[in-house]
Amino acid sequence: MNNTIILYDQKISSNKDMLVPFSDTGAILKFVSENRQPVLHFWTTPPTVILGMQDKRLHNLQAGLEMLSEKDYLFYLRNSGGLGVVTDEGILNCTIFLPDKDNLLIDDAYEKMHSLLKQAFSTQIETGEITHSYCPGTYDLSINGKKFAGISQRRAGNAVAVMAYISINGDQKQRSQLMKDFYEVSNFPKHEKFEYPEIDLQAMENLDTLLDRKLSIAQAKQQILDVLAAHYQINREEFFIIQNSEPYQKAYNTTLTDLIKRNKIILEEK
Repeated sequence: MNNTIILYDQKISSNKDMLVPFSDTGAILKFVSENRQPVLHFWTTPPTVILGMQDKRLHNLQAGLEMLSEKDYLFYLRNSGGLGVVTDEGILNCTIFLPDKDNLLIDDAYEKMHSLLKQAFSTQIETGEITHSYCPGTYDLSINGKKFAGISQRRAGNAVAVMAYISINGDQKQRSQLMKDFYEVSNFPKHEKFEYPEIDLQAMENLDTLLDRKLSIAQAKQQILDVLAAHYQINREEFFIIQNSEPYQKAYNTTLTDLIKRNKIILEEK
């Protein structure tokens, strides 16, 4: 494996760019698969609710989306499974893209992100589903039973993307309340076949609170990079060259077209 990792540090500041990070994910996966080149992607957004494919089945979804609009939240449907999360300037989205996925079992890929964040922030970080959080999953990350992050992954070609949603700072109770309200409105009447989270406002907390110290997004990024620097040379310059290449643009546009198609109904009816 290449011992260089290319850094892509992205800040989404406009609603017209809200589909960009997941379009990039599809294009980066293709690039990593073909070039066997690891990539690290950081991204942050304005207040946005990112829905999972399972949320499409909510009986009263349009009422939930109207509630989000009234509260000035952007929203869109991502091109992967699972349930909704809320992101804002206090949430760090961190994806590590690795080649040779066939040599990396699903659980091993999850464990790579767990280990990275454990080394970056605290040896107390544990994995295991926090049932009454939003978007609960087997690889929720918590300290003393309080969830601050969730991990998912996508596989394509010969690459894997391990994605972490990390609550660094800000008002985590407000985030949880928003998602609780969204599901209470959208999941009425309750779905007979699919379970949606019954959110407890105490189930999640920010990492800065759990560590009992101030922690900015910039500091969190640097702590992650410091861990990776022990294993890789970090290339901060090359991504823009890759991003402007014809193969990347083609893969990006293919993913973006798919995302627009998936979002057409909910965005038109907003």
